[in-house]
Amino acid sequence: MEATEKQKIAIAALIAGKKRAECAKLAAVSEATIYNWLADEGFRKELKQAQNYLFDESTARLYGLVERSIETCRRILDGERLTSLELRAANLVFMQVSKFRELDLSDRIERLEKRFEGER
Repeated sequence: MEATEKQKIAIAALIAGKKRAECAKLAAVSEATIYNWLADEGFRKELKQAQNYLFDESTARLYGLVERSIETCRRILDGERLTSLELRAANLVFMQVSKFRELDLSDRIERLEKRFEGER
């Protein structure tokens, strides 16, 4: 399914966390249309693809902060005194990257298990 322009607007609003009524207003459709689209498998697939894209882009940006977090750790080891905010930010980056890696590994294991089950 190729999403229409109105559907693309609704998808963008949905992944931005807007309520259904606001999505309808932004897309210039009725709220019932939004619910109908959400019931449509093709629309849900487009929505999921947009969500996955956003997640992948966000993950890439977070991974881009790892180098800065490592530099913060280096500064600490070199004896520099840092603010608690700097320390918390570096720690947060490491924790989130760790969680994303865990999710990625979990997803890979799940796909391998499904493929293995399919070969039986």
